[in-house]
Order: sequence, then C-alpha cells, then structure tokens
Amino acid sequence: MIGSVVPGSSVVFAAGMLVGLQALAPWPVALAAVSGAILGDGFSYWLGRHYHDRLRALWPLKAYPALFERGQAYFSRNGGKSVFLGRFLGPVRAVVPVVAGMSDMPVLGFTLVNMLSALAWAAAHLLPGALFGASLQLAGAVSSRLAVLLAGAAAIVWLCAAAMRGVYRRSGPVLRRARESALAWARARRSGVLARVTSSLLDPERPESPGLLIAAALLLGGAWAFLGILEDVVSNDPLVRWDHVVFSTLQGLRTPWGDAVMIAATELGSAAVVIPVVAAVAGVLAYRRCWRALAYVVTAIGFAQVLVWALKATLGRARPTAMYSGAEQFSFPSGHAASSVVAYGLLAFLLARQKSPRVQLVITFAATMLIGLISFSRLYLGAHWLSDVLASLTLGTAWVALLSIVYLVHAGGERLPARALSLTAAGALVLAGVAVASAQRATDVARYAPPAAAAPALLADWQGGGWQQLPVRRTEMDGDAEEPMSVQWAGTAQRIEGVLQAAGWRQPPPWTLRSALLWLLPSTPLEQLPVLAKFHQGEPATLTLEALLDPTRRAVIRLWPTAYQVGAADAAPAPLWIGMVTVERLRHPAGLATLALTEPGPALQASGLASTLRRSGVALEIRQRGGGPVLLAH
Repeated sequence: MIGSVVPGSSVVFAAGMLVGLQALAPWPVALAAVSGAILGDGFSYWLGRHYHDRLRALWPLKAYPALFERGQAYFSRNGGKSVFLGRFLGPVRAVVPVVAGMSDMPVLGFTLVNMLSALAWAAAHLLPGALFGASLQLAGAVSSRLAVLLAGAAAIVWLCAAAMRGVYRRSGPVLRRARESALAWARARRSGVLARVTSSLLDPERPESPGLLIAAALLLGGAWAFLGILEDVVSNDPLVRWDHVVFSTLQGLRTPWGDAVMIAATELGSAAVVIPVVAAVAGVLAYRRCWRALAYVVTAIGFAQVLVWALKATLGRARPTAMYSGAEQFSFPSGHAASSVVAYGLLAFLLARQKSPRVQLVITFAATMLIGLISFSRLYLGAHWLSDVLASLTLGTAWVALLSIVYLVHAGGERLPARALSLTAAGALVLAGVAVASAQRATDVARYAPPAAAAPALLADWQGGGWQQLPVRRTEMDGDAEEPMSVQWAGTAQRIEGVLQAAGWRQPPPWTLRSALLWLLPSTPLEQLPVLAKFHQGEPATLTLEALLDPTRRAVIRLWPTAYQVGAADAAPAPLWIGMVTVERLRHPAGLATLALTEPGPALQASGLASTLRRSGVALEIRQRGGGPVLLAH
C-alpha cells in the first residue's frame, strides 16, 4: 500500500537516470532496487499468509474493497504467475502478494517467482532510466532518429511474431494429422519396436507421452550438439577460438572473493562429493527395494565416468592451465560438468516424476542452477575450455534423456520414496561439500590460483628473418583472415604510446552509453566517436590510437602483445608487439545515423606512419611479404 502512494517504479527510474548521468554507481543502485522489490512483496506475502481474512477488516485494505476483489480475481485467473506479472500492473500491484499469502501459495514457489520478477522489474526501470540519463543532453538531437530506429525494430518484431503465429496456425492442423496418421499406423502394426516407440511418444491418452516426447527431443538435441562440438574440437573450427576468448575474458575478471565462491562450487561437482551423494541415494533405494531405480542410477554414473575417461585419453586435449596429472591432465570433456549433469540431472528426474507441474518446475530449476554453477566454475577457474564444458553438458543431457526414456517405458510404475530421497540427497550434498571444503580448501586454492604470466621468449634474428614467424593477417574469431598485420614494434607500451602521442596520435574516446548514442547523430565530429572494436584470435587490441586524416577519415593503429622479446646489443630485451593500421571513413545512411567503414587498400601508406616515426627518431625498416608491406620499428 505504501507503493501505491510512493511508486517504487518512479524512484527506480529516477535512480537509473542518475546512474546514466554518472551521479550514482550502477551496482549498488541495482542491488538496492532488486532487494527492495524482493523485501516489499515478501513482507506483503507474509502479512497475507499470517493474517489471512483478518486483513479485510484492517486499514488500509478495508478502505479499498474493490481493489482487493480485483486482486483476488486476478490471482484466481493466473495463479502463481500473477506474482510475476502483477508487479508490472499498477491496479493490482499492491494486493497480489497479499492475496498470494492469503491463498497459502507455497513459500518456495512464491520466493522463486518473487526473486525472478524483482530482477525483471528492476532491469525494466533502471535501464530506461540510465539510457535517458546518458542521453539527456542529446535528447533533442537524437529523439527523432531514435524513434525511427525503434519504430523499425518494433515493426520487425511485429512481423516476426505475426509470421510465427501464421506458421503455428498452419502447422498445427498438419502436425495433428501427422500424429494421428502415425498413431493409426502404430496401432495397426501393434508389434515392433518402432510401433511401440511411436505409440509411447505420441499417444495423448498415455500420461507419460509428454515426458517421453521431451526426453526424446533432449536425446536427439544433446547427441547432435555433442557431435557438432566434437567435430569442431577435432578440426580446430571457430568454437575453439571462442574457447580462448572465454578463457581470457574470465581470467581477467577474477577476484579473491569470486575465486572462493567458485572453488566451493566446483567442489560440489568433484568425485569426493558426487560419490557420497550417489551412495546415499543408492542406500535409500536399496533400503526401499527400488532395484530398478538403483540400477539406473549406478549405470548412469558408471557409464558416464568410463565414457569421459575414454574421450580424455583418446583426444588428449591439454587444459588451459596445467593443474592435474595422470588421466586428469586432459581437458575434453569436463569430468565435473559431466558428473554433475548425470548425477543431479537423473536425481531431479526421479524426484520430479508424478509431481505437480509447479513442483517439477522447482526441482528442475534447483538442479539446473546447481549444474550451471558447477559448470561455470570450471570455466571461471581456468580448469576447462568452453567447448569442454558444453560437450559434457550436451553429452550428459543426452545420456540422462536416454535413461529417462528407458526407465519410463520399463519401470514407469515403480513408486519411489521421493521425500526420503530428496532429504538424503540434500543432506549428503551439504555434509560432503562441507567435508571436502574443510579438507581440500588449501589444496584447491593453490591448484586453482590464477596462472602466472609466462615469460616471453627471445625471438632470434628478428630483423633478419624472425619477423616472418609472426602472423601475416589478423584472425577473426570465426577463423577468417582479415587485415594484414603491417606493424611489428619492439618497445614498452609506455614508449610506444609516448612516441605516437608526440607525433599527433591520440587515445580514441571510450565506449560509453553517451558515446554509443553519438553514433545516432550524423553531425557528430569524428574525434568524438570511439573506434570500431577488432579482435585478433579472440583478443581485443591492448594499444589503440587514432590520427585524424580529414573530417571524415581517420587512421587507427591497433597493437597486440606477442609472446616474444627482441634483444638489443646495447639495451635490455624489449617486448614485441604486432598490429595493423586501418583507415576508417564515416558514412551517414539516410541521414539517420553514422557508420564507420574500414577502407580497403594500403592503409599503412595512407596513414603516413612510417614517415611520422622517422621524424620522431624511431629506427624502422620496411619489408615485403604476401600481405603487403611490414613495418619493423624499435
């Protein structure tokens, strides 16, 4: 009711505007918005659950009987999802959590929906506020162009939605006729594996058919995705280049507290935790004489481990950083991710059987969050490449889906002690996790410590022939060769930047909300626009400087550090950089925005970099190779 008088949406939008104006820090504001939204609806829910119908006679609800009735009607129509949707609807926003509490909505279900809706609500108000704040000074100039672009985007979304509705309307009858034909064929055959499988998957009179159909889709999708990932790894396709991008990005984001959280998460997927959890579950199943479920659990874990070890030994792929020995030194696929998706995924399937859709959703969400956290921890800690983790997730999903199909067909009527299983599994997970964290914390902290930077190697005879060992062209993340690497420079970053700035080059503007909006103004001067981002083997340029050639053109030099140093007779070895010079030209399509296009051709000569460096006293030589001239500076 307080929110009806002082709307939280207006407060959060104003806070977002102050974030855009750089008057407030974004993360504390986002945390405050999400926390306030969770606590506000949570308190209202507690009031409804505690007082029930007595609230009708209390102020202020007794003064608004019509509003209360509207909230009750809305909750009756939409059930639990009204908690999510109601936060965005002014007329019922204040009373929906109260009604949910009075209706005895389960605490876990309400908490989950409340947290998700708080995240969505905070983002829906903070982001527009931040954008408005960043563009406050540009609003007059940008508004019309922004409106045109947004209208175009809205039209595209509407057309896509209309096309999807049309496809659904037309394909629905076709799919129903195809299902009926397949069922008629299966019933006529009555025998045969294909006929039985078709009836199990498509017969609407069988309650297990939807689950079997979903499992079949997961089986086919997981197997197809795993084979695609395996092919990319074997043939060194673009996915492998994304491996390096994700690895270097996450290593740059590591913090001490993040390491502590991710080490704890990764321990939950280790054999020291998974085995006790599986053993505890197996004990409960054996005690209750659920022999078929026990056989499936043991088979699932055992076969998954054997398959992971076989793939590791066959491919022999090295990890991003050496942190294990023996068979564990190999990277593909991830054992932690595979164990977690098979053990926790199969357990979630067994627990969710014959439960209501709401309970199934909660169990699936909990298992997905646990598996996702363990899998992400392997990437964050640098223990695996992205393709390793994706391969384990897809392979594990396909394996669990296959076991689920077989179990539903052959043991679907087996009754399992769901409550005992869930309590035992949760208790074993907590106890084993605490025990492993206590016993292995020091070892794991040392094992997963951020890797030290490798010492650069000395490139022998760089000016004679060693320079030809470096890449000829920039390599994009999809593997395509792009602009020629026309600059090799031996020196420290400070010296290179100082020489270029003394010669008239300068740091380009950084990418911010405001600088991004400036691209919507055709009249924006070139020197106010950030340069285009370009990557080499997944890495952004470490040094980027620009020099204006005329009002519509600029030269941009981008440099990446190499793994080499160049020695000198009278000085200490200097780090070697490789890079390129490009020329960007502005275009203004339809007068709505600004585009920067990279000009083809000899950008090195157009920029005049060689003559500029000679005047600055830099020693340089120009060599020729297939990609064009290469400037060697030191």
